[in-house]
Amino acid sequence: MSPQNIKLANFLAANKVSDDNKKIRRLSYRMIPRWWSGGISGACSQCIVAPFDLLETQMIFLRKDMTMVDYVKIAIKKHGFLSLYDGLSAQFLRQLSYTTLRFHLYQVGKRYVDEYNFLHKVCVASISGLVAGIVGIPCELVNTRMHVDRLLKVKYRRNYKNVFDGLHRIWRDEGFRALYTGGLCSFTRATIINIGQNAMYDQSKMMYTHYYAWNEDSKILHITSSLTAAVLCVPLVQPIEILKTMQMNRTTGYLTTTSEKITYMMRFGIRGLFRGIMPNLLRMIPQTIIMFLLYEQLRFQFGYYE
Repeated sequence: MSPQNIKLANFLAANKVSDDNKKIRRLSYRMIPRWWSGGISGACSQCIVAPFDLLETQMIFLRKDMTMVDYVKIAIKKHGFLSLYDGLSAQFLRQLSYTTLRFHLYQVGKRYVDEYNFLHKVCVASISGLVAGIVGIPCELVNTRMHVDRLLKVKYRRNYKNVFDGLHRIWRDEGFRALYTGGLCSFTRATIINIGQNAMYDQSKMMYTHYYAWNEDSKILHITSSLTAAVLCVPLVQPIEILKTMQMNRTTGYLTTTSEKITYMMRFGIRGLFRGIMPNLLRMIPQTIIMFLLYEQLRFQFGYYE
């Protein structure tokens, strides 16, 4: 018997559910994940996709039109392979705070709406993403600045040692409000990400379970649903991602006005709106799949019924 079935059997026995009603109750009860499951899953997945996160950010600031493969060769040759993991400490802290909060708030919020209604899930995902964004913006700011540091002129480089050094220096040198630089774009991005990942993942699971009769604990179901969510999420969030990245690096000596940002973003035509989308896809797809696979396994192993 699987762990979730054992836990459900114990739950039904503890609540003295009659044998006649057990079959019905089994269909109505679902295992609830622990509050920390989302953050742990996100942090583990980030270890694998961190280089693509960095490449996505750096390609936004490249003045030359080159492919991702060509740029990777140049970056490794010039700075070494470990340079692809710049900002990893900020990514870890962000996952353990922001992702933990948005997953937990989303799961709690679903209890108060009709989770079979997609619009209800979109509303819950929007609110939970917006609230979690308040916690995640400072770490995202440090992460973005650490990503682009090697692309800047020496006099503009910040040389943050780690996420805590970055947070301290931003607060000390620029003030507390500077920790929320690019906040509007970050809030918008957090909202879209939560809709594209959490709400779309749940909706995909529901549809695939209905049409293909896959079991809830099927890894094929989890992989297919997370793949669907990632592919739909990336094109929606990419233009906001570009604006957020430029906004967070506005103190680097250029791109200080809105017109400069728009002109720079459109330097390659309509493709400018989706600059860096390939590394973003290469990051988002494996990250979403790994994150939700781990999340579901943590739910089955450590979750509970109520």
